[in-house]
Amino acid sequence: MLWLRHRTLTTLLAGLSLLAFSPRASAQANEDAKSADAAVIMLSAEAGVGPIAEDIFLNLTPRLTFIKPLPAPLCEGGGTCSALFHAGLQVPLRLRLADRAPEQDALLREEDWLELSDYLRIIRRLEYGTLNDPLYVRLGELGGASLGNGTIIGGYYNVITTDHYRLGLRAHLDLKRAGVELLANNLVSPNLLGIRAHLRPTTLIESAPRALDRLQLGATLVTDLRAPTDLQRNPDGTALAGPTREPLVESSQPTTLLGLDARFNLVERARLSITPYLDLNTHLGLGSGLHAGLLWRQNIADPVELSARVEYRRLTDRYLPEYIDPLYEVSRFQTLSPTEPGLAGPKLRVARSTDPATRHGAQAWIQARLAGILTLSAAYEDAQGPGNAALRTRAALQLASRLQLGAFYYKAQLDAPASEGVADGLFELDGALTVAEGRLGLWGPLYAHAQYGGLWQLRDDGVFETVRLWNIGLGAGMSF
Repeated sequence: MLWLRHRTLTTLLAGLSLLAFSPRASAQANEDAKSADAAVIMLSAEAGVGPIAEDIFLNLTPRLTFIKPLPAPLCEGGGTCSALFHAGLQVPLRLRLADRAPEQDALLREEDWLELSDYLRIIRRLEYGTLNDPLYVRLGELGGASLGNGTIIGGYYNVITTDHYRLGLRAHLDLKRAGVELLANNLVSPNLLGIRAHLRPTTLIESAPRALDRLQLGATLVTDLRAPTDLQRNPDGTALAGPTREPLVESSQPTTLLGLDARFNLVERARLSITPYLDLNTHLGLGSGLHAGLLWRQNIADPVELSARVEYRRLTDRYLPEYIDPLYEVSRFQTLSPTEPGLAGPKLRVARSTDPATRHGAQAWIQARLAGILTLSAAYEDAQGPGNAALRTRAALQLASRLQLGAFYYKAQLDAPASEGVADGLFELDGALTVAEGRLGLWGPLYAHAQYGGLWQLRDDGVFETVRLWNIGLGAGMSF
């Protein structure tokens, strides 16, 4: 029976590899859509093999992509302009090739389809515009999302577990005088909501000095409507796992962060920009923080661009900077204590249990872009006290449409009590969010692809653990 399953799935793999879509076709379709008003439709699929926990799966992903330029309601300098509308639909299926103990005796991975939000994973992407456009809207997975200067929500990912999909919302409207940013982690059952509004006050006052035209003031409100404060536990203290593969919550409550910010475009030229900023945030019931920083961008030559950010932080009481970080969808349930090795609990409860103190910290970020081919960036932050050091790195390489490589790494609490040092924590992948992907064009529409991910999965004892996922396969496709 197992041999028959392998043979059937191998046949499916061979057939679907002829339908899938190549980076070359995708890139060309995007260029065609940008240069003409005609819509582009792409039919594609990918097939690959890889493990999840103890089992091996065949990953089949047929896709339908629709791209069309639409009129943009906001054009700088007047006139007519357009923005791309991008709709991507998919049906990601994981078919079990090897069913190892504990056996489930099911061909389709059931954990992928336990909740209503799981069925919305067919919406890969609904997007209008880009992050640099005055109007931008995205529905789907959120990756690296921030509000304002990123001091409250900094690089947030809404899908970092193997068993849960969240249809998130990210949008902004940036007018000459004012603007607004929105973020929701899950439109089916939202708990994390964020909004930031900003204005340029001198545009409302005709007599204001022209030098102040570059000043922007903002206000941010972020809340987790159901932040866990305690989990349901067995008599031995272990947590309980719910039927949808999330920890069972004993008690929860809203937790809210408020922020005021100001930024000033001190230098704004084609090859150089310098922007100082100041954020004043408060986490109700925990404390407050001051973030003073400087953004710098320099075009050394036409193909070379360097960017950097340095930030000083003054943290009072139990305030945590970037409280909504890339790992928040796990850390809201499970965060290691910064003072007691091995002790973990909901992030809000752990924050409340720390000793109140005034601490000083800093963050440094640098990015280099070369000819639109290679992008490298790294950010490191730390503050007084244990459990505050974090590192994130990103790399992307694109050689025409032939080769595409990308990687992301983030790990917090590098200096936790259980770690021997920051350097040792960097190379310990447990607790790190790691993603890597590559595509190589083979022939015509055919390409090879590979993905690696360090994500989280809930064990039967209610504890999240880092799991290694990889997927290797083929794809091809066609556009109309």
